[in-house]
Amino acid sequence: MNGPAEQTFHWAAALASGLAAAGVRRLVASPGSRSTPLTLAALRHPEIGVRMVVDERSAAFFALGLAKASGEPVALAATSGSAIANWLPAVVEADMARVPLILLSSDRPPELQDCGANQTMDQAGLFSTHVRKFFQLPPAEAETGWLANFAARMVAASRGPLPGPVHINVPLREPLVPSASIAVDETAGAPIPLTLPTHLQPTGETLNRISGIIGKGRGAIVCGSEALSDAARRAILDLARRLDVPVFADVLSGLRFGTQEPEILAHPDQVARSAPTPDWILRFGGTPVSKAVSTWMEKAHTKPQIVVSETPRLADPAGTASHVVTADVALVCAGLDAPAGPPEWRADIVALDSEAVRAADAVCDGDRVFEGALMRRLVRAVPPSTAIFLGNSLAVRAADWLAGRSSSKLRVYGNRGVSGIDGNLSTAFGISAISENCVAVVGDLAFLHDLGALALGRDLPLAILLLDNGGGGIFDHLAQVDLPEFETGWLTPQSLDHVAAARAFGLAAQDVDGLDEAMAAVNAALDRPGTTVIRATIGREKSLARFKTFFAAAAAPVTQGQTR
Repeated sequence: MNGPAEQTFHWAAALASGLAAAGVRRLVASPGSRSTPLTLAALRHPEIGVRMVVDERSAAFFALGLAKASGEPVALAATSGSAIANWLPAVVEADMARVPLILLSSDRPPELQDCGANQTMDQAGLFSTHVRKFFQLPPAEAETGWLANFAARMVAASRGPLPGPVHINVPLREPLVPSASIAVDETAGAPIPLTLPTHLQPTGETLNRISGIIGKGRGAIVCGSEALSDAARRAILDLARRLDVPVFADVLSGLRFGTQEPEILAHPDQVARSAPTPDWILRFGGTPVSKAVSTWMEKAHTKPQIVVSETPRLADPAGTASHVVTADVALVCAGLDAPAGPPEWRADIVALDSEAVRAADAVCDGDRVFEGALMRRLVRAVPPSTAIFLGNSLAVRAADWLAGRSSSKLRVYGNRGVSGIDGNLSTAFGISAISENCVAVVGDLAFLHDLGALALGRDLPLAILLLDNGGGGIFDHLAQVDLPEFETGWLTPQSLDHVAAARAFGLAAQDVDGLDEAMAAVNAALDRPGTTVIRATIGREKSLARFKTFFAAAAAPVTQGQTR
């Protein structure tokens, strides 16, 4: 080595090589001086693709989207100080949504800590309990052989048993810039142990016990807001057929797309408003978006409710779970052996769902634009395998209420870990970088909240369907709507011209008037190399009236034992 800058670079390069050997193929970085060795090592590593994103908050959500779409850990790198503090919202989302991220925070060395050095703060434990592990590296050393094994352990921790972010704090001394020709040694370090994917096998005793519960009376399967694997979806559908029970599937579970099977309810939220209490519930995939479905499960609190999760984190906010199983969802479904329930039970629930389908068709009829009709048309208009990111707060609910069921297999994403509107566009851009076709559906406030993310759109293909309802339209559905300060404190309409803003970033943008024009614009945008913003202006009062008309069409409550 020729000097301290070269030693620091080889230190950072050994860490990068260890991450690459453990399966990390993507790193998102933001420009900064202190992070130079990390960024340069990644840029010069042949197995790591690097995306530079100026805004650290946007960078973190972009990495989140990459990890969601790829299913693999994605690394983040940034300079010291407030730069990495901007990661926090995405780190919290990754924690709660169980998305693997590798956080590489550059830092000043020990001698510059707690002495007033510029751009320096205590970075140890910055993300608190929201990371699976935190590790403080020493300043660069000549000995780098152990870094590859260390990196493998950190990547393994991000993958499970509870996937999520890990934080590695990397102090770096000046000089930070090595010679221009220095290269990464991909073979540096000892061989590393690769952590292979595992599937939690349920025991025979567990399967027998669950089978005994679900073999009695009228049951239901509820799938929450977490995306299910293809294997899990197939196994759940097969189990529903064998048991002859309905499936209340959240729009984000993915189960409603790629099927027309009547067991998968098209409108579980509407059905839950009048469905009788079942004798048992088998639950997969987290907490539903639908409040009606959650309330329906709460009413069944005296009945057995078996929650199956592939990680140790329990999704049971109402405390109604009677049994908790940590195991592979597909293996649990395949291993259950119980008799089918009474045939009139599923027939009753499917009849309620058929009424909901007719009500949804009626309220969404015509070419008039409102959130529910846009979502209903979108899932039928885009090509198969399109990735759809549903923004918080009203967009994802409108889809859950009215999108229904589609024979086209789609990949549906959302940030429901903590359900914030921050970083929605950045996350969608991360998904679009992996996906052939991608549509992001966001409200006007979510669009404004992540406006800087549009800088990513010049080379990333994304159709952004902007639901401009003049502020926080979700609050029209909540109790705050009756407050005299409603518009000032909750609706908060903005004066931004979204189309002009998009064009200022060099993006294509247009207004649409009518559902046909909106769908044509979305499909045209999917054929373009960059991003297009499509604004649909929605009248809030008329939109709210249409939602209320749909909800009012819910069938009268069905009592236990009543057939329809």
